[in-house]
Amino acid sequence: MNEGLQVATPERVAVDLPIAGLGSRAMAYVIDVGLLGAAGLVLYFGLSFAVTDPVNAALALSSLARTLIAVGVFVGLWVYWTLLEVIWNGQSVGKRLLRIRVVKSDGSPVTVFSSAVRNLLRVVDFLPACYPVGLITMLVDKRHRRLGDLLAGTVLVRDEQIDLARYEQVTSTIAVNQLELATSYLSRFEQFEPAAQLRIGLKLAAKLGISTAPSATAVELRDAIRAHLQVP
Repeated sequence: MNEGLQVATPERVAVDLPIAGLGSRAMAYVIDVGLLGAAGLVLYFGLSFAVTDPVNAALALSSLARTLIAVGVFVGLWVYWTLLEVIWNGQSVGKRLLRIRVVKSDGSPVTVFSSAVRNLLRVVDFLPACYPVGLITMLVDKRHRRLGDLLAGTVLVRDEQIDLARYEQVTSTIAVNQLELATSYLSRFEQFEPAAQLRIGLKLAAKLGISTAPSATAVELRDAIRAHLQVP
């Protein structure tokens, strides 16, 4: 099972962003490729008014000219994904329709550099044809990242609206430093030693005014703190 991406909101609340699955990523890619193919057909028929047979005309060009055309097509595809992901906050047309988006590994918006890197590496993920390298990488990685995502430090998440209204009461009644300590404890719980999980959990429960049984385990304390903060 792929793990979620946990990020902290400006309200200092830890939320989990669900990772986009292989199916939604594939469908988004098919939509984008379909749009690009349609644009290519429009261009082809447009050229056919000026050249009787655009394909044979292209084959008749010199090797340098054909190479420049191939490079131009590659750059155009690279710019398509990169430009849209930057100006549409991590989404291309296909991603927007499938309600998924690219973000950095810390949950922040994708940058020009990270988007450019992940889309430049499409050529490697695609090798030798139909994305076998990218598919294998996504199947192995828990966050379904292809090679381009791993090198760019990006991940695709499902574009879900986070309702912060339920956190308003919590942020108004709990001191900010206590909230930060509690959310940090929840996010790093598995990294602590069992003894530290219990010791810190008891101290936090006392600070937050949570009633717990004397024999409460570390997991029970964690769940009580999570329920008190209304963190999913």
